[in-house]
Amino acid sequence: MHPADSPSVPPPLPSSARRPLAFGLAAAGVALLFAAFTGHMWEDYFITFRASLNLATGQGLVFQPGERVHSFTSPLGTLLPALFALGGGEDVAVRALWILRFVSALALGGALWLAVRAWQRDGLATLAVTAAGVAWIFDAKTVDFATNGMETALVVFFVTWTWQAFSAGARLWPCALACTGLQWTRPDGFVFYAVIAGAWLVFGATREGRSWPDRVAFLARAIGLGIVLYLPWLLWAWHYYGSPIPHTILAKGGLLGAGEVARLLALYPLNLLFGHTALQDIFLPAYHFFGGWPDALRIISRVIVTGAALAWLWPRVATGGRMASAAFFLGGFYVSYIPPFAWYFPGWQALALISWAYLLQAIWRAQPAAPWASRMLPSGLRIGALLLMLTQTAIFGCVAWQMRKQQDLIENHHRAEIGRWLRHEAGAKDTVFLECLGYIGYYSGLKMLDHPGLAAPEVVAVRRAGRTAWAQIIGTLEPTWVILRPIEARRVFADLPDLRNRYELVRTFDTRAAIDAEPVLPGRGYLNFDAVFLVYRRAASSPPPP
Repeated sequence: MHPADSPSVPPPLPSSARRPLAFGLAAAGVALLFAAFTGHMWEDYFITFRASLNLATGQGLVFQPGERVHSFTSPLGTLLPALFALGGGEDVAVRALWILRFVSALALGGALWLAVRAWQRDGLATLAVTAAGVAWIFDAKTVDFATNGMETALVVFFVTWTWQAFSAGARLWPCALACTGLQWTRPDGFVFYAVIAGAWLVFGATREGRSWPDRVAFLARAIGLGIVLYLPWLLWAWHYYGSPIPHTILAKGGLLGAGEVARLLALYPLNLLFGHTALQDIFLPAYHFFGGWPDALRIISRVIVTGAALAWLWPRVATGGRMASAAFFLGGFYVSYIPPFAWYFPGWQALALISWAYLLQAIWRAQPAAPWASRMLPSGLRIGALLLMLTQTAIFGCVAWQMRKQQDLIENHHRAEIGRWLRHEAGAKDTVFLECLGYIGYYSGLKMLDHPGLAAPEVVAVRRAGRTAWAQIIGTLEPTWVILRPIEARRVFADLPDLRNRYELVRTFDTRAAIDAEPVLPGRGYLNFDAVFLVYRRAASSPPPP
């Protein structure tokens, strides 16, 4: 008897079942290898984890014990680390993050598994599946933020699940659970759900032969059920914090005026074609604008984004692809509005890569009338797919090296050290004003008056009163300590010169020599931005705030 025929040995999986599993395992494995190589722990992870640890140690789900401030954005991104932090320990932050990394790797692999299954269901060619799948696996921004402590992998999973649930026939429970998952992951998860559901109303529901009243009724039931499943968290947060809206959203709100927002949204479609929009940057390395990256990457990102955003206009693109493309296009309005924070982008990148899988399939199946075009099309498409995969892989390698150095030179031996130094030098009731809240806030354990006020209602209140400049905030709240980058210090003391008499420079933390000693460092400008911090203390002659 052949081993495959033995009752104790399962038969080999057919190729159609092996491929999604292989892609999913590859995505999970690459993510964990990236985490092991870089050790990257994102600044904002420590903002969230300070609340997670307080919950795990019985002090409440708060950043500062005794102050019920909703200082985090993602419920799951905070509750899971709290669960993993039970038991405490000296290295509790690292231990909790590694467990979260395994969960995130499974989520990232599960997302690609869902996508590849859908691509096979729709009969996509090997070239289309391979190109989109490899580009997904080696997308540096997605992998980094899926493993550095953010909720990114969960966002990507639930976005992909939402698209798959609607494109596969729109059954009630999968669509409702996907809606719930998005909301439990991020309070703006409804934006992803809205654009995917809107694309389904136009494209997917038509394929299924549903009338408009049936489509709207189904969507209302799915959203209603999703809200019911999310309601326990919403009601608890409302009761505990006094508001259902995270304080992080309140702090970040109002950064753009109403007129500027209207202009951005109105010009987005035109800028997508002929100008520049924030959506066109989402495939660039995180914080690319600090420098150290080739300008050619901007062209590549623009091509990827524009093709994905407009694929829904081509009838040859299959329904699943048109849905993803239309959702991605609509999402560009939201991306134009929100701050350009890199961890906001991977969910939209997933929709773009889904769109490209179908777009490549449509191009592959196209039959140009001209004989020369018919001969050149397959070769050109193969070259284009290869360039996409090679570009993503090259960026991935460069970002892995960059983040390894970022963690070593900036986080471990710079910002964390500032926090430890403050814990030793400061009093228990001292307050600190700064922008980068994570490492310094976590390792110092002090009361933080951060800008824009993610963990500090006092800062938000001062800003709402019209005193929005950093100098005005410092002058009003009079923190014990002020930590500034040199460029920030110049602006603060220029805006309010009297602060020079009220604060004295007591310590300079400078890691520029270590950064300059690195002969090869992609994205060097990103590290240089945080290379120097100036620590000021309120002068003894300056009275404490009332």
